[in-house]
Parts: sequence; C-alpha cells; structure tokens
Amino acid sequence: MRSYTNKEGEVIDISQEHLETAVRIKRELQMSSPSHRTNWVQHKRMMEVEGYFDSEASEGYRQMIKAYQVSTGTIESREKQADLVADSKLNSIKEAVGDMYYTKREVQMESLKLGRLKREITLFGVIAEQVREALLTELNEIIPNYTYQERLSMSKGRMVVLLSDWHIGATVNDVKGNSFNYKIARKRVEKYISRIKKIADQEGITDIDVVCMGDMTEHVSMRKVNQAHEAEFPLSVQIVKAYELMRDFIVALSDKYNVTYRGIGGNHDRMNGDKNDNIDGDSTIFVINFMIAEFIEKAQAPRITYVEVDQINYSTSFLVNDYNMKFVHGDNEKGNKKLASHADIDDTSYNVLAMGHLHHHSVKEVGQNKFEVYVGSLQGANNYALKGKFLSNASQGIIVVNADGEIDIKRVDLHRF
Repeated sequence: MRSYTNKEGEVIDISQEHLETAVRIKRELQMSSPSHRTNWVQHKRMMEVEGYFDSEASEGYRQMIKAYQVSTGTIESREKQADLVADSKLNSIKEAVGDMYYTKREVQMESLKLGRLKREITLFGVIAEQVREALLTELNEIIPNYTYQERLSMSKGRMVVLLSDWHIGATVNDVKGNSFNYKIARKRVEKYISRIKKIADQEGITDIDVVCMGDMTEHVSMRKVNQAHEAEFPLSVQIVKAYELMRDFIVALSDKYNVTYRGIGGNHDRMNGDKNDNIDGDSTIFVINFMIAEFIEKAQAPRITYVEVDQINYSTSFLVNDYNMKFVHGDNEKGNKKLASHADIDDTSYNVLAMGHLHHHSVKEVGQNKFEVYVGSLQGANNYALKGKFLSNASQGIIVVNADGEIDIKRVDLHRF
C-alpha cells in the first residue's frame, strides 16, 4: 500500500488494486497521446469509472504513481519517451498542418476565383509536406514536470513580454562584433528568460502576457536578391525550430508564472515574398500559432493559456490592468501619429502601441501615459543594417505595470550571453 497528500493536506492511503488500475489507465492515455503525456484530469475521470474515487489530478498523486512504476520497473526512461514521441510522428499536429493549407486554399479559391491561387495550391501542398517532414526530424516534445503545477493567484502587478524579429534561419557572421544563428538565438533566449524572471520576482509579478510581434522566421525571398546563402535552414525547418524555441520559452516561464501567448505575423513571415501578391494572414506565424495552440491543448498545463488574435494575424490588443495596449509588427506604420491613428481606426483610446520591424528599441511619450514603443531584434546587427547605417544590438522589450499602477517600459540587451 502507498499513500499521497491531497490538495487539502490529507494523507490518502491507496490500495494495490488502485495502483495497478492507475498504471494501466496511465499507459493507455500515454499511448493514445502524440506527445506520450498523461492527461491527469482525464485519468481521474477514468479511475472513477473503474470505481476508484480517491485519485486526484495533482502533483502529489502523479509522483506517487511514478514512484510505484519505478519500484515495479514499469516506467520508461526519458530516452524511451523521446523514442515513443518520434515513433508516434505527432500525427494530430502533422495532419492538421497539411489539412489547414488545403482547406484554406479551397475557401479562398471559391470566393476569389483567382487563377494564381489555383497554381499556388501545389506550392503550399509541398510546404505542408516539408513541415511534416521537419516535424519528424527536428522536433523534440519532452515537457518538464513543473509545467503541471497549479495556477498561481494573480498579483497586482503584471508584465507583458515582447518578442520581435527573431529571424530564425538567418545567419550573421561577425558584423560589427555580432554573429547570429540558431545556436546563438537559443542562448539569447535563455538570457532573456533569466532577465524576465529577475524583473518579475523584483516586482512580485505572477502573470505574464507573451506577445509575439512577428518576423519569427527569416524566409529567403523577402528581398530582390538571392539570400539563400544567408539562410541556415529551409523555410519548413525555420517554422519548426521557431515553434520549438517559442514553445520552450513559454514552458520555461510557466515554472514560476501564469503565462498567456498571442502571436501576430511580420513581413518576413509572409508565405509570398511580394506583399502585393500575398493573401492577408497567410504567414508562417499561422502555422506556428497552430502548433503552439495544439501543444497547449495536448499538454493541459494549468499555467499556460493560448489567446487568439485577429483573423489575419495582423494585430492584438488587450487591457493590462488599467492600460489599453495594442501590438502590431510595424511594417505598415506611417506618419508621426501612429498611436493616434490606431485609436481613430479602432475607436479606442490606447495607452501603448508596441511595434517591431525596425530592429531597434525606442520609447516615445505622445501624451499622458501614452507611448509608442519599438522593440529590438534577437538577430542584432547584420549586413542589411550595416548598409543602411542603422545598426543596433540584439535586444527585446518588457512592459511592466507594477502594483502601484505605474508603467515601466524596459529594454533587455541580449548581445552578450
């Protein structure tokens, strides 16, 4: 007989029959899941069907079952779990990645009747297959145990973490002391996570809103020259690696905070390099968002929430305590009154308009507690910026609304790690 401490602090004794049934149901749930994870809420329901009402969807109960499996030799190693994930081929994600392209194209062709779209459906079918292949060869879906901790009580302060211009797939070789590739991107993201946690802890914050503001992938067809020699991966692999880095970022924050995710697209995320020929919303962020939403749904992690943006992945807006904030990539912004123009179009009073695209950090106060904010890039200085004479270090941005209701917009330098 074993026991665990439930959520009320009571010690619950568990019979041998209960343990054997719990392990059998756990294994059934694992084998039916593409990520080989157990949905413990569903596990509890299935145990009740079997007549056991003393189980619980909690860390204490999960650890007790795990300890029993270890003692009886019925638990797989992490390496074995990784093999099982690879063998399952993440079917639910892969099938939907392919299906969503064809479904979207059929609707668009029916409504717009464009011959160009009919030709492009073949291209997007190829991309879908490439993404599927990249998922099989590139993706690692191991979820740490801390992801399943219960949600925290909301603090008075709140943080918005801004992610912009990661350009996964791009390479930079020593431009004014800056180099960039996927390995460096990972190190910079790790530093960013560390800085976020330090600031959040100093401010006593438990809730973090992560907003991806576009250009997560580099693509290779954005400019009128052949940039293939500057791309580390093909587009399909860029999508998968950007997703994986984003997923790990969100999961890492869930160790100590409640996390929401929202994602909008940038010009480098467009499927078609020519913005005049691209269909609104047709971008790599559409795929990345889908994969993150699918991951969150499968993981059933209490501290992580996916939030939809507008239907073309152009913008998102929400209240942060009493501040109304809007987020766009920034490639379509013109004139000197950017925040005011969005307020007029949306008939909404905004306190913050946050943008990326320009690869540098700036904060312009345009009224009483009204700010236009530009966020830097993960990539840092590159040849394009060198030619245009607008070099800047790799950086990202954080908006903190503290417990006293004061707003603080911070730049996080990521050039060195």
